[in-house]
Amino acid sequence: MSVSSAGSPHDSLNTIDNSINKAVFYFILSAITWLALSSLLGLIGGIKTVIPSFLSTNEGFTFGRIQAMLNTTLLMGWCSNAIFAVAFWIMARLSSTPIKHGGILLIAGVIWNIALSLALIGIFIGDLTAYSWMEFPSYTSGIFLLAYTLIAVWGIVTYRHKQNDYSYVSQWYILGGLLWFPWIFVIGQFFINWVPVRGVLQSIVHAWYINNVFYLWLCPIALGACYYFIPKLSNTAIRSYHLSALAFWTFVLFASWSGLTYLIGGPVPVWLTTTSIVFAVSLIIPALIFYTNLIGTALSSFSQFKNNLALQFIIFGSAAFILHLFVKMVLSIRSVDALAHFTMVYEAHHWHLIYGFFSMVFFGAFYYLVPTLLKHSYKSNVLPNFNFVLSALGIIILLVALYGAGWQQGTQFANAELSFLQIANDLTFWMQLKLVGLTILFIANLLFAFNVVALLLSKLLDVLPNFSNDEINPNT
Repeated sequence: MSVSSAGSPHDSLNTIDNSINKAVFYFILSAITWLALSSLLGLIGGIKTVIPSFLSTNEGFTFGRIQAMLNTTLLMGWCSNAIFAVAFWIMARLSSTPIKHGGILLIAGVIWNIALSLALIGIFIGDLTAYSWMEFPSYTSGIFLLAYTLIAVWGIVTYRHKQNDYSYVSQWYILGGLLWFPWIFVIGQFFINWVPVRGVLQSIVHAWYINNVFYLWLCPIALGACYYFIPKLSNTAIRSYHLSALAFWTFVLFASWSGLTYLIGGPVPVWLTTTSIVFAVSLIIPALIFYTNLIGTALSSFSQFKNNLALQFIIFGSAAFILHLFVKMVLSIRSVDALAHFTMVYEAHHWHLIYGFFSMVFFGAFYYLVPTLLKHSYKSNVLPNFNFVLSALGIIILLVALYGAGWQQGTQFANAELSFLQIANDLTFWMQLKLVGLTILFIANLLFAFNVVALLLSKLLDVLPNFSNDEINPNT
């Protein structure tokens, strides 16, 4: 007896996809727009480190404001919109539940991006805060919070009404990230901007905020995507899946308490930094499990890895993340921090997470998600494959430049005979190499945007009616 098509799994997936596709495509297009803008800002900032007089006639283009706009477009623009696109689709798929009231989700996304636009205008005219990764004007934070509430609630509601009696590790990370972000955001804004604490407490709150935005917002969603796409694309079950629960809880606990390693040597209670050091070193436990779960799974199906572009992006990002965690452990050692503090090493560490891990994972996710939702594949993989090569090359060059520059800075800072000006001048090679990396990433990100938009236009052209010559000729 045949099963009716109305009840087939394929139709169920189509129903889920159709319930959210408009909102997902809005978030995808918004994400790649902010990615392109952030790439341009990064390139301008890279040029200004080599040619300080570049665009120096307008105060809106000073290095500090360019860097603030770059951080804001990356975190609140590219990363957040990409999260909204992928996380809700994965949550709906794994919950076997369509997203209800997708129109509200779309409206909330528009409000979020309006708030971001206002924030960038505010930064450009000088109305910014002095705290990295939260430079946007305080008057936009309430709009962000309103929009986020309207967005995140549907992910939670979808999980609440899931049609199965079990949950997946991807859902743990996504649900956790959706719940943790507003808590982190409100505490950071409250104690820094709304009712600011005084003295050294500002540095403690700021270090806590940066750490947890990265490790309890960006990382959980990206890890959720890894745990979803790697077994799906490699057609292989997660290796040692029973350890994934241990990885989840140890990562959340250890990473959230590791943020005050940024303040080693600062005027803060020693027990705070010592506690963070212990938790940072303890990250070796989830890091080893991530390697087994993610990299081990991909390597066990190497033929799929070689032939699947999306999987290549995601595995590159997963490997970069594991390396990032090991670098974090090393930087938490007091003797190493004494050399690396106040250098570009920490800037490199942030780029390592955002570009090396998060962006590469979501590039891969988009290269799978967009053709899936459109039911329309790329006619040629030449440009997407070239995009992977450029992205990987750009990230490697950028990280080599920043880690190298930071290490050189640290060793020269220890030499009292060298002036600060001489140390800065000695960074010329590394800054030029950084500019090369940023240029390659700028081209790679534009190519990524082109590939996504071109596929959308290709699908649009395919669905347009094709009229025959007889239909066009009124005399026949």
